[in-house]
Amino acid sequence: MALRNLRSEVADIENHVDYYDGMEIVGRPRLPELVDVRRLCQEREVDVLHAHDAGSQFVASALRLTSPTLRVVMTFHRTLGLESEGMRNHLRNAVSLPMVQRVVTASRERRDYFLKHTMVPSARMRVIPFGIDLNVFHPDPASRAMVRRELGLPADALLIMTIGHFGREKGVDQAIEAVAQAAPQLGNRPWHLAVLGGGPPDQVAAMRAIAARLPAGRVTFLGFRPDVAHLLQGADVLLHAPRAEAFGLAVIQAMASALPIVGTSVGGLPEIVVDGQTGHLVRAGDIGGLGAAIVQLVETPGTRIRMADAALRRARAMYGAALTAERHLALYEDVMQSRSHGMRKAS
Repeated sequence: MALRNLRSEVADIENHVDYYDGMEIVGRPRLPELVDVRRLCQEREVDVLHAHDAGSQFVASALRLTSPTLRVVMTFHRTLGLESEGMRNHLRNAVSLPMVQRVVTASRERRDYFLKHTMVPSARMRVIPFGIDLNVFHPDPASRAMVRRELGLPADALLIMTIGHFGREKGVDQAIEAVAQAAPQLGNRPWHLAVLGGGPPDQVAAMRAIAARLPAGRVTFLGFRPDVAHLLQGADVLLHAPRAEAFGLAVIQAMASALPIVGTSVGGLPEIVVDGQTGHLVRAGDIGGLGAAIVQLVETPGTRIRMADAALRRARAMYGAALTAERHLALYEDVMQSRSHGMRKAS
């Protein structure tokens, strides 16, 4: 990334992105790939490399051996320890992370985790929450009506939605179980659960087995869908019950669509959801607590509407893509200033 004049262009970033679709970096890059990236950086006068996985982190760090003025930023995304735990990862991080000027995480929880599992000084860590396009994720009454027609629901039905792949860490099983426990208290009120996501056949079978405990006609499995924004605009509550969560992108998407959140207090979620204001958070594994929170939001429309409004305001104030871009730009300027300071000292 060449930083010249970027600040004046950040509001119009789509017109200033230069895509290069001629290279694939794997987990163990080969020498020709390193040479190609170095040539590309020289041709395009790159000032900062921003890496987003173990392979690109290693490449960026290796390039600094021959281009010491190049600055490197790395974002650690992982919910699980796939790039931070185990001897192989510890060795790679011990070699490459000293070449990285800043490490970014989307939540303070992931920041603390990364500091625990690496030797990166805390002064090099930055927390920058993910951002979303608020022109895409927003309330839309027309979509609400369309989604209800698609699902065959009455206009006044309260639609609870849960989103995620069916792996254990996303806790979709816990979300379905919570609704199953809440169902007797919800009675004949017009409500419905929509499950957005999927997984291998055995996981799908397990989810459907739990869902069989719900009253007939009260749950729909939507699978993976490209129109997540449209579906969120049709919902009333997001139920998000992960066992582990680095951040919670679906949560800010739902908040921007004016949905209150019922979720588990794990990972980055307590940094996003204000318990009692934009939704309800319960301790990890508290299925009964999730069910009770659902019942409350179904039974008290005033509370649900108040939380929806608060969630929308918080999403717009804190999680817009433009704000995320500004935060990253400030980070890049920070590392460039450190380079300039070092060059002045050397002279």
